[in-house]
Amino acid sequence: MQKFITYDEIMRVSKLIEVVDSLKEFKFDEVKRHLFIGCGSSYNAGLILSEILKKQGIFAEAVSSGEVLLENNTDEIARKFDVALFLSRTGTTTETLKVAEMLKGRIESIGITCEKDSPLSALCGVNYELDFAHEESVVMTSSFSAILRLLLNGIKRYQISPDEYLQTYDSLLKEELLKEKSHFVFLGCQERYYVAKESALKVEEMSLDHTEFYETLEYRHGPIALLSPRTHVVIFSKYRKPHKLETDLANDIANRGGSVHILNGMTDRPEFEVQFLTLYAQLLGYKRAIIKGLNPDKPKGLTKSVILDN
Repeated sequence: MQKFITYDEIMRVSKLIEVVDSLKEFKFDEVKRHLFIGCGSSYNAGLILSEILKKQGIFAEAVSSGEVLLENNTDEIARKFDVALFLSRTGTTTETLKVAEMLKGRIESIGITCEKDSPLSALCGVNYELDFAHEESVVMTSSFSAILRLLLNGIKRYQISPDEYLQTYDSLLKEELLKEKSHFVFLGCQERYYVAKESALKVEEMSLDHTEFYETLEYRHGPIALLSPRTHVVIFSKYRKPHKLETDLANDIANRGGSVHILNGMTDRPEFEVQFLTLYAQLLGYKRAIIKGLNPDKPKGLTKSVILDN
C-alpha cells in the first residue's frame, strides 16, 4: 500500500504525546465558566472536552464559531462565561478569528493552535502553540490527539499511551472489510458520541464515503433502515466488556447483513481514552482512500483551513 504524508502524521502520535507531556499543562479553574470555540475537528474536540469537564464538576460548554456568527451572541457569551478557549489547528480559520476579534478584551481568551505566531495568537491573551504538531496534510489527524492530551492533562495527568490503540485498530481493519464496505456508521454515548461525530468526519474527509454518527441505542430508531451489506458499524464502548445492550445491537446489525466492531474500553479511566479513539477512523479513512485511488493528503474539495473573503 502506497504511503502518503497523512499516514506518517497519524503514526507519529506517540512522539507528539511525549512532547505534550513535557509541557506545563493548562489548568482549569473550578470556579470559572469555560467555553470552547472552534470549527470542524476543533469544535469536536471542544465538545468532547466539555463533556468530560462537566463530569469533573467544572462548568464547560462548546459552540461552533459559525453558530456564534449566525446568532451574533457575543454579548451573551461575555456575560455567561469567564474563559473562551479558541481551538484552531492552523490559527487561520476565518470564522474563529472573527469570533476571537469580537470577544477580544471582553473575556479571558486562550488560543490553542499547532502553529507559531498565527493570527489567532495575536487575538488571544494566552496561547498554547503546539507547533511540533504541525501537519502538512489537509485532514487533522494526530494533532487532534495532541490538543486533547494537553487539555486532559489540565484535568489530571493520566499515563495512557496510543500504541495499543494503533495496533488494535490496525489489526481490525482487514483488507476484506476495506474493499467491501462503503457506508460507515459510528456510535457512542456522552463524550464518545462526539468521538463518533469526529470519526464520521475523518472518514468522510479522507475517503469521501457515506458516513453517519448517532448515540448507540438510537441507531435502531430510524437510521438502521439504511443498513446494507455495504455497511460497517463501529460502537465506541466505555466498558472493558461490551454491555449486553451493545452486544444485542451488534448481533442485530450482523443479522441484517452489516458488519460491526465494538471498541471496548482498555483502561480504568475510559473518559481519558477519547484522545486516541479517533485513530480508528483516521486509519480507516486513510486506507479506504488508498483503495479507492484517492489522495488522502489532499482530499477533493477541501483545504487545510477555511479562509473566507470578508
